[in-house]
Amino acid sequence: MYFIFEIAFSSHKSYIKNLIKSYIGLFGIKAEVLQSAEKIYIIIDKEEPQIEQFLLGLETFLPASLYMGKSRHYFSDDKPDFQEIEEINLPLNISLCPNCQKELFDINSNRYYYPFTSCNNCGGQLPFLQNYPFERKNSSFKFLTPCSSCQKELKENPFRVGYPLISCLECGINLKIRDHKSTRYANDKGSYKQLFEVAAKAIYKGKTVLVKSLNGYRKFFIPKEGDEVERSITLFCNARALNSKLMLINQEFNALLSIERPILRVSTKSDDMKALFGSSTYVKYPDDAITMLLSKELVDLGLDFIAFIECNEDEDADYLVDFDLPIEVQKDIKLFINQDTKLFINGERVVFPLVVDNPKRVTAVANKLAAFTLDDKTVVDLLSRFKSIETKELRVLEGESVEIDIKAKKRSLFRQREASMISVLKEYDLLKEKALSIHFDSNLYFLYYNGFHVVDILKPIAFNGDDFWDKIKSLREGSDRLVLNFKERYPKLYEELEDIERNMDIFDIASKIMGLKTEGIEAISKEALNFYGKGGILIDTKIRDKRFDSYAFLASIISYKLAGVESSMLSYSIYESFGDYIGEIIPQLIRKFKCTTVVLSGESFANQALYARVQKNIGIYKPIMNKNIPIGRENGVVDALYL
Repeated sequence: MYFIFEIAFSSHKSYIKNLIKSYIGLFGIKAEVLQSAEKIYIIIDKEEPQIEQFLLGLETFLPASLYMGKSRHYFSDDKPDFQEIEEINLPLNISLCPNCQKELFDINSNRYYYPFTSCNNCGGQLPFLQNYPFERKNSSFKFLTPCSSCQKELKENPFRVGYPLISCLECGINLKIRDHKSTRYANDKGSYKQLFEVAAKAIYKGKTVLVKSLNGYRKFFIPKEGDEVERSITLFCNARALNSKLMLINQEFNALLSIERPILRVSTKSDDMKALFGSSTYVKYPDDAITMLLSKELVDLGLDFIAFIECNEDEDADYLVDFDLPIEVQKDIKLFINQDTKLFINGERVVFPLVVDNPKRVTAVANKLAAFTLDDKTVVDLLSRFKSIETKELRVLEGESVEIDIKAKKRSLFRQREASMISVLKEYDLLKEKALSIHFDSNLYFLYYNGFHVVDILKPIAFNGDDFWDKIKSLREGSDRLVLNFKERYPKLYEELEDIERNMDIFDIASKIMGLKTEGIEAISKEALNFYGKGGILIDTKIRDKRFDSYAFLASIISYKLAGVESSMLSYSIYESFGDYIGEIIPQLIRKFKCTTVVLSGESFANQALYARVQKNIGIYKPIMNKNIPIGRENGVVDALYL
């Protein structure tokens, strides 16, 4: 008879399973831990006397995870019957597990305030990897020799047996802090803590501190009104302040504190937050040990939150916190939550590297990512991690420049919208089924998949910024008067729109017309959250042949701008109108092509107004989206393998 403990886990990532295995080794209980594509199973003999103590300890030990769902336990005469996932040793880039955090803040530990603390199952491993496979000799840690204490851990510590990046205060990386006068180094418990105290006090006094974190350079500061706040991310140092400062649902709170530590756009609650950021802001909780230690000192000074911008090492700041080892930085992951739905919007951290099927054994390159062969598996990671690639067939995203040497017998190009559609169908194992797709990024496309190929059904009318006003004038009768009125009312803005850069998309231009502080779809999404009415106004999304017309869309916004409609209502109405347009077209296409599988792809769907409207209009068809990879452009490299 077995005691079975099941945890829902919707990913092939194995760090939670391996953390449980390490905890079992630490606890000294006899148990098995296995993982399927949907669950983690802990299997213990019913007669084991310490089951209850083990489960109580596990509850406090396990971190929250974006992939983790509900758990249950039961007794069974047989072990569960399922297909176990195949594990491959890939480096992680997540936050610290509870065991490593305990070491980080334990003054008796040889990793007290050591910001490069990690283990086999957590931490920033990937930034130090220079090439595959994941071994110390292939990382920037190859310059460091483990001390006798670390050597012992490599053999005995369940969390660090054979760990490639093991280090501690005695044998690890030195940190330094520099202002315009001097440089201080940290290499022991006292000097490390003092360094973070100095950095925190500088921020507390209104200075800026540029920090080389494991997720790139970040400039930290106390937020004040200005341009930097508009492009900043709010870092909450104190978890207790989250619910008093922000309007969070449980799913958002749990996601922020998960071991994956994504970025979320959430609604502000307190007066000070609203004054600084408006109705919403991008938020995250400390994700690496460097940011955790800085946050601990800031909380001790009474600061619940600060802000940071992602930047490069040349960013001007009052202080610089740095270390000498090179790192390879991933783009941070953004998450969208709507009730129980969680979608990765864009980014690389947490999601990649990723093992994928590759039946045609091809190599794909898109959006600075590459799908390559490792140990007879196909892995997706940053292209910059490779010096050269040799393959029988190379597939490259249309418009992508490949800056490394790739030798291929055959080369072909693919389009983002096709690959995005295939990515969703692959995740749901529907590659043999007919399907429709709405791809909404900077433009809106309707596509059809016949079980073999993807074709465009409705393409938007081509748009570029050349002769913008002439094209608006010729749109329909009376459009010339619309342009004249706008020129008279907003002469400066009219001149700016005369010289539109060719690569500006319609959302850049729309946000400029509305007078938003920043440009692009992000700015419109944020402004839409400022609207508290019950319904918006109709924005023109099509003019002929049911095709989306960018010029008609922008002319409609110009009309409402002249009529004095507030930017918040306009922004909300943009998404509402797109949702209604999609709701009108999809039922017609379903009848025409006789298929009911509907795919949604593209970052634009990560907006509460549009997502809710689409679900209202076509929810009956149960549209599907990427679950474990971003709905944005990063899904393209995965899916080019199946085109």
